[in-house]
Amino acid sequence: MINQLVEMSRKYGSNPEYVLAGGGNTSCKDENYLYVKGSGTSLATIEAEGFVQLDRKALGDMWKKTYSENEAEREAQVLEDMMSARCPGNEHKRPSVETLLHNLFDKKFVLHVHPAIVNGLTCAKNGEAEAKRLFPEAVWVQPTKPGYILSNECRKVIEAYKEVNGKEPEIIFLQNHGIFFAADTLERIDELAEGVMSTLNNEAKRFPDFETIETKTPEEVKAVLEELFGGVVIFENNNEISKFSSDKENALPLLNSFTPDHIVYCKAYPLFVENAEDIRAEYENYEKKNGFKAKVVILKGTGMFFIGANEKDANTCRVVFTDAMKIAVYSESFGGYEHMTPDLIDFIVNWEVEAYRSKVNSGE
Repeated sequence: MINQLVEMSRKYGSNPEYVLAGGGNTSCKDENYLYVKGSGTSLATIEAEGFVQLDRKALGDMWKKTYSENEAEREAQVLEDMMSARCPGNEHKRPSVETLLHNLFDKKFVLHVHPAIVNGLTCAKNGEAEAKRLFPEAVWVQPTKPGYILSNECRKVIEAYKEVNGKEPEIIFLQNHGIFFAADTLERIDELAEGVMSTLNNEAKRFPDFETIETKTPEEVKAVLEELFGGVVIFENNNEISKFSSDKENALPLLNSFTPDHIVYCKAYPLFVENAEDIRAEYENYEKKNGFKAKVVILKGTGMFFIGANEKDANTCRVVFTDAMKIAVYSESFGGYEHMTPDLIDFIVNWEVEAYRSKVNSGE
């Protein structure tokens, strides 16, 4: 079973249409144990040792407990109990934050990913209605804080679905987040995933155009950003970037966050700058206002700058923000874009679990 889990994880983890950076997680289970991806582990290259073995009864007993209403205290308590559910020999591993959700399914295999074409639906104004039309047997979960709250909301949705249909759902869409597939065989997982991706691709009215536009790198701006951030800056321009950066109105779909991953790897809000000569003042004002430094800077009529602590971090920022551009384009097919709510953005910004994931990715 573990070998099958490794096979599934590598297959989807190495496919950029499904998984970017550290996003996504997988699991398998029997009656007694759950094996779930360890936090900070890459699905594309994961070995059997990259999964955390947990006691399913201990995880199930967590639903009988009453946790603090204070967000920080609650998540700390839940994390402590989740760590306590690890089996001997797994004490050095940190289970995925969505472990409780994985354990809710009776199905043997669970795949959780954030494909851009899927999030074009989950981050769209008409996403829920369109999901019901296209995937009537799937369920939709409203925007919810990750961790325990999300797992609890999914528990309610799964139980309600079971009462009506006599079985659990195989597909769960999470608004402004991603999708879960659950099945007893890898073949069924593949069938479900391919079905969703094919349907959504057929519904797409427009596909992103990332053909490179040859643009001279604004070296002075790049140097200022490298100085202010204290890291590495990658400049890029292409047909899609050119449209989004043409003016602030066209950049609006990108000036807020679609999913938790965009916050983790690109920060909550990109910085849009009208004039190159204002770059230093605008960047410093951004940091004063938000309490953190911008990792994406959009320079009007020029292109985008992706910033990181090192080359890997900056490139991850570029890749994940490109994903945000894809989502913005795909959402046009489902009523237009819908960002995360301000309270959810603030929660992710300050969430210890996501801070840990970001730190692992940057190589700190």
